[in-house]
Amino acid sequence: MRMRARVARTAAGVFMAVATAVSVSGCMTVHGGTAIMPAASEEEAADALAHFVEVSNESNATFDAELNRTIESGPLGEIDYAGLVARGTVDPEGNPDFEPLELSDTRFLIPQQAGWPKFFVADTATNRSGENRWLLVFTRDGIDEDWAAVYLSVLDPSLMPEFAQDEDGYAEDIPVPVVDAGDTEATEDADEAEEADEAGGADDAAAWDDSGLVVPPGQLSSAYNDFLASKAGPFTDGTYTTEAVERREESNSNPAYAMQYQDSVPTEPGFEPVALRATDGSALVFFSTRHHEKQTMAEGETPVVDPLVEVLMEGTAETSVTLVRVAMHAALVPAAGEGDIAVPSRVTGVTSAVGE
Repeated sequence: MRMRARVARTAAGVFMAVATAVSVSGCMTVHGGTAIMPAASEEEAADALAHFVEVSNESNATFDAELNRTIESGPLGEIDYAGLVARGTVDPEGNPDFEPLELSDTRFLIPQQAGWPKFFVADTATNRSGENRWLLVFTRDGIDEDWAAVYLSVLDPSLMPEFAQDEDGYAEDIPVPVVDAGDTEATEDADEAEEADEAGGADDAAAWDDSGLVVPPGQLSSAYNDFLASKAGPFTDGTYTTEAVERREESNSNPAYAMQYQDSVPTEPGFEPVALRATDGSALVFFSTRHHEKQTMAEGETPVVDPLVEVLMEGTAETSVTLVRVAMHAALVPAAGEGDIAVPSRVTGVTSAVGE
């Protein structure tokens, strides 16, 4: 079943593009009116995507990181900004072989939301990923702000869930409690939920979270990082779960160096998770993580640093290099009691580095 007008497909070939980024999900702390209304009209979403394509193609052809900042934010923006800075430094003349991104067969998943920020998702085919679909999450934090892309995920169409719709035919988002710096009540609620969870008070934690999912969207980044560290948690086997843990374990089998990993949850504005409900009670959740990867060389060994990483690096790599990566994921999160979480998409990039 395809959703009605609010997520109808656009004519193939209308757009040529990539991604843009900004802020977050659902009914967070309200910064504006409290009326529940569509996050955007289809026309507005189409205009935002078309603008994104135009600017993205220009910025990627010329490696213009500052121009790209006008259309992207959040994890996507941080990854692409660092990449464009690095490439622009190494190749200041730009990329003469750049092939413009083209989008086709696009549909928009637009929820009804109260307050700000608001988001919508563009689900589209591209000339970059074969049969796979691109999912671009756009957000903005006020009526006078431009839409920006914060998440990009690449998904096999066979894994695309059937999205739920409300009585008006709009996509159903899952509000994600987000702590605002000045929101004392939200902070207390989040603290209470965390304390309840740590104390084993599942009922109390569940009362704070009404998503009905095996892991609430707001806790998914932490749960994923915990899995990387311990291989324990409700995640299915896969490239970005069990195999990622195995790759870490194997990285320490080389006598030339030792690897250390530290994982964290980004808390900057624009990095909040975004969740859309599926008809079976599950959800597609976009979330982000940050990872420090330190490689310390054995005595007599010298680090080998990629030229693109060297541009982003502070210090001199004499004995060790620490890479800081930002990763954005798409997860298929089942309803509580209905199975484990699959992570079919992960897009990551080095955003900074430290040499010692």
